[in-house]
Amino acid sequence: MNNRNAPLLSLAILILAACTTRPTAGPSPGETIVLGPFTGFDAKLHPDNTKPAPIAYYGTDLGWSYAHGGKIHFIFGDTHGNEKGEGITTTHDDSFGTIDLADWPDPSQIGPGNVPPIKMGQEPGTTQVTPIDTGRPMEGLKTPVGGFSNGTREFGMFITGKPAACRTDAECPSGFACDPGLGYFGSRPDIERGLTLPCAENWTGCNADTQANADGTPVAGSGLCVDRGSSMFADSEFGRVVTSAMKLLIGIRSQEHPGKYEDIRTWLTNRFINTASRPVADFVPERGAGRANQDYRNLPGAGGNQRVLLWGRPWFNGVNAKNQTAAMYFAYVDMPAGPGFEWKVRYYTGSAADGRPRFSENELEAVPVDLDSSQPGVQPQEIHDLVQHMSIVWIEQLGKWVMFYGGGISKVPNEGFGLPNCGIAEVFARTECKHVVIGNGALRMRTADDPWGPWSPPQDLMAGGDPDRLPPADQYAPGGVLYHPACAGDGCQARSVQFPENDYGWFYGANIIEEWIKPAGRGVDVIWNASTWDPYRVILLKTRIHP
Repeated sequence: MNNRNAPLLSLAILILAACTTRPTAGPSPGETIVLGPFTGFDAKLHPDNTKPAPIAYYGTDLGWSYAHGGKIHFIFGDTHGNEKGEGITTTHDDSFGTIDLADWPDPSQIGPGNVPPIKMGQEPGTTQVTPIDTGRPMEGLKTPVGGFSNGTREFGMFITGKPAACRTDAECPSGFACDPGLGYFGSRPDIERGLTLPCAENWTGCNADTQANADGTPVAGSGLCVDRGSSMFADSEFGRVVTSAMKLLIGIRSQEHPGKYEDIRTWLTNRFINTASRPVADFVPERGAGRANQDYRNLPGAGGNQRVLLWGRPWFNGVNAKNQTAAMYFAYVDMPAGPGFEWKVRYYTGSAADGRPRFSENELEAVPVDLDSSQPGVQPQEIHDLVQHMSIVWIEQLGKWVMFYGGGISKVPNEGFGLPNCGIAEVFARTECKHVVIGNGALRMRTADDPWGPWSPPQDLMAGGDPDRLPPADQYAPGGVLYHPACAGDGCQARSVQFPENDYGWFYGANIIEEWIKPAGRGVDVIWNASTWDPYRVILLKTRIHP
């Protein structure tokens, strides 16, 4: 070979290698439009919820959906019975509703001015919303995190807000460690009623001892079970507090009383506190990656290899400025068959050289999934602080997993609620709340070939807006769906929550309605719902995703 051509040949090889290893462009979202209020403030009631008198119902959030028995079922979070923000009951304030698929079989008929009304659960002959009852108190901030069907029975998953108290590592299950320097605000961890917020012992008002003797006296030196390997861990007070493990509940929905969940399992976790779930027809990890080896479709009753896939984050926001990221983890369980079901979680620990995913029954061995497919061979973490909730579905038309997530939060101080520094953000980020970056408060999309990734970089579906920008823009401007105190003129959104007038609204709780995904050319139209804080409600949206 002529040596004069060697440099050119080497350059050609490098260019060819770069072209063959660069990931192909994935699906991208087109325009997102708001179809209208779905349930809650200013939304139309289902006719059945107007008898014998209009249901005592003002607003709600979340709305995780799944199909069962020919209906789309929605599970809602903290549900207000009136404009004062009072829960539908003092002990249980979550709710549910349904839409009959026979009435709305064609999602192309859904549009602005033609939004399906949700039939909320209602106690017969009364105006009372039927609450969700897990057999434990489920008041404010204790909410559903998902639901699914195996074709015969329905299951729900709930976050309790309850950490686990301990004195030694041996009292913490699953290998979690005991941090005796942590305490709590609110109710003691073993008391089901009331909210429990972990705190560092030297924080003002923090109860230092988390356990009590039989006579009620505090157990000196008791603390909370923590996960020091969590992506949220840092050598700081908040970095320790936010690694507290929390109890999730999984239960079977009663066939006699639709508001009740029975046969409850408790899952103590940190990396999956903020979790999303989706059943798949046939998943056997040993077969390897890709749709050629796995059937990712949601087909209830498909067979013996039906699983429930789980994605989790340790919290609802990270603090990237402090090197605390709300990374995403992956796991799965066998599809529960019915009463007496087993909830054995298998956690993703990475992939072998041939692409086969590996799993462990030890959560502490779980590794974050790859959240940036544009950088092969690395596992970068979530780049946004505000991840909020996640909704993840397999879209066969695209051959992709699609994740909707993100949103905003309020940082307006609220002395009346004991949040003098950052308002609502202080509940979730405590002493680091001022470091949380809101950005444009967008709901976002990622896609992946396999549930463990690599996932595409995030793309905005709809920006809530920068609350500090004046005049207000995006969804804070006239015609938007979020309240902002500086919005002026016709079309500004009204307030509906009992917070200071200088506060503002924000997005969270994105949920893809799997049954209303419709092919559109080579892409798909996705109908989905999202929550808005002020006005307090769930809205319905539609996005076209291009392949």
